[in-house]
Amino acid sequence: MSKPFSTLDDVAKAAGMSRAQVSRALRGDPGVRPETRKHIDAIAAQLDYRPNLAARSLVSARSSIVGLVIGDPNNPFHIQLAQAVDRELTAAGFDPVTSLRAVEDASALRESDRLLTLRAAGVILIGTPHTSQTIADIADKLPCVYIGSKNIAHPRVTAIAVDDESGVRMALQHLLDLGHQRIAHLGGGSEVSARQRTRTYCRVMQEAGLQPHFLRGTHDAASGRRGVDQLFAQTPRPTAIFASNDFIALGVMDRLKGMGLSVPEDVSVVGFDDVPTASNEVFSLTTLRQDTDQQALEAVQALQIIIAGKDKPARRRSMPVTLMVRRSSAPPKPV
Repeated sequence: MSKPFSTLDDVAKAAGMSRAQVSRALRGDPGVRPETRKHIDAIAAQLDYRPNLAARSLVSARSSIVGLVIGDPNNPFHIQLAQAVDRELTAAGFDPVTSLRAVEDASALRESDRLLTLRAAGVILIGTPHTSQTIADIADKLPCVYIGSKNIAHPRVTAIAVDDESGVRMALQHLLDLGHQRIAHLGGGSEVSARQRTRTYCRVMQEAGLQPHFLRGTHDAASGRRGVDQLFAQTPRPTAIFASNDFIALGVMDRLKGMGLSVPEDVSVVGFDDVPTASNEVFSLTTLRQDTDQQALEAVQALQIIIAGKDKPARRRSMPVTLMVRRSSAPPKPV
């Protein structure tokens, strides 16, 4: 049987003090003498006391709880970004409550209701919900920051969005400068960011006087493998592939190797995101780097502004990307 939680009353009894005195010390009240606070902290640690955050918010009418809702827990980039947001929230004095159950809009709404029962101060949404209206519905209940590519017209929402267009332009210019002309693109499906990357790819190819050749897929490695099968069943074959994210790109590289082709000698590959695996010596993937730490910092600062209600928050913050040139891209083979 598990040991019951120690309560504030338990700490007060062990310290020989009133409940109010102990509460003030544990809250960091500057009016409590340092030696008293040290004594109470030691007893609380001995009893393994943990504050009841929900009860504290009921008493103070303020909460340190912030929801961190992840849209796609199977996307390692979303997890990487969530870890960065969690660190920033903790550093800012918040207590993050993470949810991996918001894949669909209905489940995202349910998670927002759960946060309301916890009297959360706000919520940070990563790539979810899928519709702007649902994000607005959540923002009607809670101060809200959305990390994704949608444009949200709501006074209590700040959207943190990566600059997809400039990123795609950098990637394609890199390949064009290397001398590639047959550049294929493997898209990521119906997500806003994926559609934006595909549109920009087509625009840049047309501006360069080249024929766009793209396939729609999903943001996973299996889509990259399927894409290679389709692209290389046709002629002429591409000399370079620009993938909508790194996981598609890694699937591309895996399938090319299985076909006996070399990267970049036979085909150059460029991704998007710069997940940790991309810099692995096995892959050394040229890609666009999203700064997850900076996105997390911007998101937490924006949420603090909305919660405080003193300043008008920015509706949208555009985050730059950086081209990371590695060994997966090189000039095409001479014909």
